[in-house]
Amino acid sequence: MGTADPDQGAGAAAEATTASPAASEAATTGEVKRDSNVVEEGLAARMEAWSKCDRKRSREARAILNEELYPFIQQKGFELPSSCPLSKQSDMYLDNELHKKEVRYANWKCTYCQKVFKSEHFLEQHFQNRHPYTVMRDAVCLGDYCELLECDLFRKPDEQKGAAYLAGRGRGICNPKQMQRRRHRCQSVVDTCFPPHHSNLANELHHHFEALYCAHLTCAEVGSEMRSVSPPDAMMASSARKGQGSKREAQRQNGWKKLYIVLGVLFGLLLVIFYLGVLLYRKDI
Repeated sequence: MGTADPDQGAGAAAEATTASPAASEAATTGEVKRDSNVVEEGLAARMEAWSKCDRKRSREARAILNEELYPFIQQKGFELPSSCPLSKQSDMYLDNELHKKEVRYANWKCTYCQKVFKSEHFLEQHFQNRHPYTVMRDAVCLGDYCELLECDLFRKPDEQKGAAYLAGRGRGICNPKQMQRRRHRCQSVVDTCFPPHHSNLANELHHHFEALYCAHLTCAEVGSEMRSVSPPDAMMASSARKGQGSKREAQRQNGWKKLYIVLGVLFGLLLVIFYLGVLLYRKDI
């Protein structure tokens, strides 16, 4: 039976010791690369979602939901399921909206980093460039549901087009297939948000919102300017938003009025100082 060479064993151990740090470093490098790839893929997914989701339309849809849907179901004590695309938790831009602050007469502040921008548009570009991870990857673009919510009715009267007009793409001719597609999609969303036969309250809300958002989506409604079904609750009155702009626009106008008042007061003070100076000068003469 042969005897193992001690020198050979020591050499093998030394090689193993030398190889171990190298292998560990390679494994660490591989993990870093994988993590980097995951981060890049996540960022790419968010950027793609941003490019497809219209912020303006999303704001219009959010404003309608804040006025018509959320207060009503809250009063009823109903909680939207997580699968409902209209739930607040699904809103792609909700966190961004919560980190906006209008300051100094139509300037906007990012409350993530406290930077101030001269318009809401530039603030939103800043969100996309500097705070991309504030948007969930699998969130819902509320702007995609403007067709259901009829966001155009939230605009000024001269900008409103009506559901049937939109179905005809501005030609005044209703497209039955397109209107049917919209109606089916609307009913699918209502079924998801208010599962029928789940409870008496869910059935009640399902019937109510189906009547509010879906029932009028037929070619028989060609030429209508508003949804024909009026909600039974004062909170739900869609007429409250007829002919009105957004509340934010009203706040912006109030900001300009305050600025004009301040400038007027300053101008008056300057005139008083000027005439006092003239009087003192003549008195000295």
